Amino acid sequence: MTNPDPRVDERDTMFARMERKAGTREYEDYYADRPRRRRKDDRLRSMPGLLHADAIHHDEAIGGEAQEWFDRIDRIELDPEEVERWADRLRGADDPTDVVHEMAISLGAVAAGCAPLDPAFVYTAKGRFDADYGRGIDLEHPNAIVFLVEMDHAEMRHAPRAPVIRESARQYYRGARISLVMEAAIAAAGFDAKAHYDAHYDVILPPLAVAAGLGEMGRHNILIADRYGSRVRIGAVTTDLPVRPGRPRSLGADRFCRICLKCADSCPSRALTRGEKEIVRGVAKWPTDVERCVGYWCRVGTDCGVCMSVCPFSHGNNAFHNLVRWMVRRLPWFHRPLKWMDDLFYGRRWKGL
Repeated sequence: MTNPDPRVDERDTMFARMERKAGTREYEDYYADRPRRRRKDDRLRSMPGLLHADAIHHDEAIGGEAQEWFDRIDRIELDPEEVERWADRLRGADDPTDVVHEMAISLGAVAAGCAPLDPAFVYTAKGRFDADYGRGIDLEHPNAIVFLVEMDHAEMRHAPRAPVIRESARQYYRGARISLVMEAAIAAAGFDAKAHYDAHYDVILPPLAVAAGLGEMGRHNILIADRYGSRVRIGAVTTDLPVRPGRPRSLGADRFCRICLKCADSCPSRALTRGEKEIVRGVAKWPTDVERCVGYWCRVGTDCGVCMSVCPFSHGNNAFHNLVRWMVRRLPWFHRPLKWMDDLFYGRRWKGL
């Protein structure tokens, strides 16, 4: 995988852009440098937005649950005994890699791996909140521990309706707690560490997950993981703890995505391309129109999830689908028949519940 060049400023991400408020110093500063984005971003901010009562798929009860999960992220309290138990394991480990993997799984992750922290995957500056807007990011940790949490298959079948954002919130909370416990345990063992979780990222997680061997990037520019497909959220801890790096692995997804096109055909906002890859910041990838994508989120009040759910790799984690995944990985000549069978059994476009 070619490293992105130049590095990304978090202020340019859509979540950060949506946080800018007219009349503030941060708003004026951002659009003074990027005037072409002002009108488009103002239009997006004028829409109802995630979890808003006026959004198309708003559900008061489900939305309230989702908001509570998001709010709990910044109120997470750690169990000192749990932290010390894992710290003690790390202190006594000849190779801490197995311990951090076991810790992630024990805390609720479904997969974990390690990778060198490529500086290209570190944001140049903070941008999500006004409080630290523009602060440069100086992250010199050599390693990253990356893990995945599963989005429930049954909940994701409701995409793009309200249960999807509730499930997102639940898993963002789970990922935050895992990363914070790992950060605390590594620090207690005598090493430096920093947790990266929802709204508190200094690093770009998808390429780190690829580098750690946890999956491949799909046409929808979301990680495709073994057994869970796109139904995952990613968390990470960067650290100077010496861990063994994983290696990128092929699931056959890149080749399969070239012929599948289900995410692009089902995308409600038409934000995904049916065309070929393009070079984006030095990386060959399928482009996504992020303004279209976020605009749809702002109208419906959820984070959609259609592209995650329609992906053939996202079917249930069971013996049959895992056999099909094995065939995709090992039998590239069989991809078109497998695509045809997926269309036959599940439909060409997303139906949901």
